[in-house]
Amino acid sequence: MIQITINQQLENINTNVVLTELLDNKGISHNSVALVVNQRIIPRSQWHEYVCQPNDNIEFFSAVAGG
Repeated sequence: MIQITINQQLENINTNVVLTELLDNKGISHNSVALVVNQRIIPRSQWHEYVCQPNDNIEFFSAVAGG
């Protein structure tokens, strides 16, 4: 297990978890969110490749429609 921060909350997750798994485990749609890891935007095309690392700081940003 490793410890990461998700939206300012400490969480323990299994090792070798990629971002798509993290979203799936939380029930978050891949189409409705942007991900920032350690203050760097991770393109959706790389979510299945990025393996969460100890002490990562991950932020989920939901898309908001407006006018």
